[in-house]
Amino acid sequence: MNQLALRAPSPRHSVQIGLFAVAVLWGIAAPAPALPPASFAPGEQERATQSFALFADHWMTKIQRIEEHDRQNPTIRPGASDPLVTYRGYGDEFSIELRPTGLPEAPYVGLLRYMELLYSCTNARAGDCTIASSVPVTEIFRFQDGRWVY
Repeated sequence: MNQLALRAPSPRHSVQIGLFAVAVLWGIAAPAPALPPASFAPGEQERATQSFALFADHWMTKIQRIEEHDRQNPTIRPGASDPLVTYRGYGDEFSIELRPTGLPEAPYVGLLRYMELLYSCTNARAGDCTIASSVPVTEIFRFQDGRWVY
């Protein structure tokens, strides 16, 4: 199973977040103040945007290879009358967005958005398939030490 999609917080983190929210309401704790935007060198954001576009293109090429592998090795489960044959794929289109963080150690985060598709096939060779469902995916990467990090 491909694990590129963002994951929900674990139950433990949800409890910690919930306890922090209660502490803020009771006045025991205070949320961290927002940091002012960092000042960036001229052209730095444009270079970061260009490097993220290249990074995103490579990332999408990588997941297209995963799709090809999954198409050649679909999941086959018993069905009511015929086996259920499925595989995950990804749309060709994607979008990117760059956001400043205000933190000098990781001045930007990049958001990569695309669609994850579940294909349902009529045979085990995954030859005659249709899109059974689609899920929007947003990947978040940080720009740190001059490179994009997952």
